[in-house]
Amino acid sequence: MLAATAPWSDSQAQYVPNYFQTGVPGYDQELGVTVLTRQRPLYQQPGIRAGSFVIQPNLDESFGYNSNVLGTTDSSGSWLLETNPSILATSDWSRHRLGASLSIDNQRYFDLPHQNQTNWNVSLGGGYTIGRSELTLAYSHLALHQVPTQVGSLQTEVPIPFTVDDFRTDYTFQFGNFRVIPNAEFSIYRYGSTTGVNLSGVAGQPATTGTINQSYADSNVLQGGVTLRYGASNERNLLLVLQGLDAHFPHPQAGTPAPNSTGFTALGGIDYQASGVFRYQLLAGVAVRSFSASQFKTQVQPVLRGDVIWTPTGLTSVTGTVIRTLQNPTEAGSSGYAYTSAQLQVDHELRRDLVLEGRGGITRASYFQQGDDQTIYSAGGSVTWFVNRNMRVIGSYQYNKLSGGGTTTAIATTSATNAALNGGLNTLVTGAFSQNTVLLTLHFGI
Repeated sequence: MLAATAPWSDSQAQYVPNYFQTGVPGYDQELGVTVLTRQRPLYQQPGIRAGSFVIQPNLDESFGYNSNVLGTTDSSGSWLLETNPSILATSDWSRHRLGASLSIDNQRYFDLPHQNQTNWNVSLGGGYTIGRSELTLAYSHLALHQVPTQVGSLQTEVPIPFTVDDFRTDYTFQFGNFRVIPNAEFSIYRYGSTTGVNLSGVAGQPATTGTINQSYADSNVLQGGVTLRYGASNERNLLLVLQGLDAHFPHPQAGTPAPNSTGFTALGGIDYQASGVFRYQLLAGVAVRSFSASQFKTQVQPVLRGDVIWTPTGLTSVTGTVIRTLQNPTEAGSSGYAYTSAQLQVDHELRRDLVLEGRGGITRASYFQQGDDQTIYSAGGSVTWFVNRNMRVIGSYQYNKLSGGGTTTAIATTSATNAALNGGLNTLVTGAFSQNTVLLTLHFGI
């Protein structure tokens, strides 16, 4: 298991589900196995047997260069060292499940030490089998950082720390070919402070820096709903997903309305999990978001989720993922944005111990208030050499280019002059940039 969050993910939107650890009940729903992720008996990490549990310790050590850490036009590059230890423990019972994971991601930038950061997360989940059904309970704590090269982020001098506490549960009711799966999730987001660039927008006035407090982005998000499945087997199902949402922002910025909202999402589609050439899940629908503040318009937006794995041969797999969803705001005075991501990955086994991987994608944030868009185009690839059961060597390259943008609004800096000029608000302009990241990673697993 490669649990590392690679540095190139800094150039994507802060789509939090990407950071949850797989392998733990409640967070382990995956579409299928690709050429890169499938089991290889000759190179499979054995793990450590402890009674009825299997423990898998891992360590990824990466060294490389990022040509534009800050996402600026002057290409602020730096050599970097990333250390990512992790451990996963899962039960090996015939009934019921229990799992836990811990992952730490420490990033050190030699030429830009103020960009150093340590992200970590811990997850615990279990499944209790009742007849043919299972009750799942899970919890995760994530300590992450928002960086300026992500769409929807502020242009800051240092990463913005934030935490997520996520609680979730679901249960399956079986009625012949029908399955009814009610679910609930409660997420607590808390943001810290950082140093940001204050661009006054007044001719002749220089830009200054100051403290940006992002507590206005703190939120408590409650989601609940039901998934209806119809199918004669677990491999082929028709799906209907109905989900309600309530988002509350407890610490709004003074003078701006809190973007408290309620919403509803309906998705329908098909889930085909057979072991043939194609495996896919395709869902499409609509999301409605209504706000308590009259300044924010009700949003009615199309949403979708599509995952496809095509395996034309035993040596090649093609994976495509499309996501469109509504995200809560990361800047004051805004009601959020629509997040859209389309990613394509091709894996090819050149030799039994050598796998090539290529990838490309588009990520876009479309803001409701400003009417601006930010788009990141990405492309890259990697070569994975399976040395033995305990060691892999991965060489990777990633290119990202952000285009579009506009302005985002943050809290005022500590500069009294700029606060007066901006009416107490700090307007930050995000611009286009390109970024190249080259990494050599040594993966060790027991």
